[in-house]
Amino acid sequence: MTRVLSSACVVLWLLCSGGGAWAGGGKPPIAILGLEVYDNGSGIDPETTQAAKDLTAALRNRVKAGTGPYAPVPGGEKELIDEKLLNNCDTEAPTCMAQIGAGLGADALMYGKIEKSAQNGQAIYKVSIKLLNVNRKQLASSTVETLTLADSSGPRASMHAKAWYAKLAGGSSGGTVVVKANIDRGMVMLDDDVKGNLASGTLTIGGVAEGRHTLAIEAKDYQRYETSITVHNNETLPHSATMVEMRPRTATPSREPLSVEGTVTARSSRNVWKPVFYGTAVLEVAAIGLTVYSWRQEVNEGNQIRLPGTTSKFSNSDCGTENRPTAEQASALSHFNKACDAYKLNKIGWAATGVIGAAVIGSFIMAFIRDSGSTDTKAATGPHRKRRELAITPIVTPDGGGATVQFDW
Repeated sequence: MTRVLSSACVVLWLLCSGGGAWAGGGKPPIAILGLEVYDNGSGIDPETTQAAKDLTAALRNRVKAGTGPYAPVPGGEKELIDEKLLNNCDTEAPTCMAQIGAGLGADALMYGKIEKSAQNGQAIYKVSIKLLNVNRKQLASSTVETLTLADSSGPRASMHAKAWYAKLAGGSSGGTVVVKANIDRGMVMLDDDVKGNLASGTLTIGGVAEGRHTLAIEAKDYQRYETSITVHNNETLPHSATMVEMRPRTATPSREPLSVEGTVTARSSRNVWKPVFYGTAVLEVAAIGLTVYSWRQEVNEGNQIRLPGTTSKFSNSDCGTENRPTAEQASALSHFNKACDAYKLNKIGWAATGVIGAAVIGSFIMAFIRDSGSTDTKAATGPHRKRRELAITPIVTPDGGGATVQFDW
């Protein structure tokens, strides 16, 4: 009976002393102390205190997830500032902090502080975290991180805590994505970060952080492939991608011959002489109308001149001479002056008709005869244009007008 009681006591002692390690499935226990709010002289505000609580809870949740190398020690959720006071730790010296960890029954101790600061005019939190090996009384790792006030709570706080815990404790390295596509070659990107190229249609991407990501594949002659994937720690995610080939562009048929042998002619796409011809033709009609009108005016006014006691009629050769009615013959003098003015206008009309007429003829030749047209002679060895020049020189004198036309062939 005594031996039975002794055996039971040994078993009970083992359960009490080793229960923490067994609860973690063989993983060493860790205690994560609450982040201490550091007062930099501006006081401790409630927002910073709440941020310390949220980030501490997020770190502890990473341990409880069971994906890291540690297991949570029972009763290890204490506050750093309280434990330092209870163990008379004025500083965070490794020997004193190891005493705190040993008192909690932890092999590893994680602790740190949070401080509100400013960076580039923006309020931020500066978080420093340390991981202590309790048995060796040495720091295993440490990190100093910064984050915005908005990132200190909710899902963003969990995301940061996950990254910090993995950095300090060597947590899960993430998941693996195996990409298989229906093409041999292509560039694979994850969240716009190039991860490598397909080899025989396959690429394996390791160390992908847990969560949602954007997977994209780009390849020549194929449309960009993009989709969302969800990766879990310590899991392999196979993903099949179907690339869609781009439609080939239809070649626009050329209006020019693809090959030229011997000598061919091609009509010029521009002919500036046609507008010139139409414009000068309109001016020529106007000049002819002016000439006819002034001639009719001269004749009508000349027929109105009747000198008393004579049968002489008006002659335009009398303009500018003394053969004109006297001032007493007012009616005859008025018709005489109008007839002379019409005669002068008639001479101008004839001159303009001649000059513009020459321009009409020249532009007609350039527009419709030469360019019937403005051909370019292209030999098989290279292009050659046979040019023809036209020069029109107007001539205007007091007694008349005209123009000279010169063709250079």
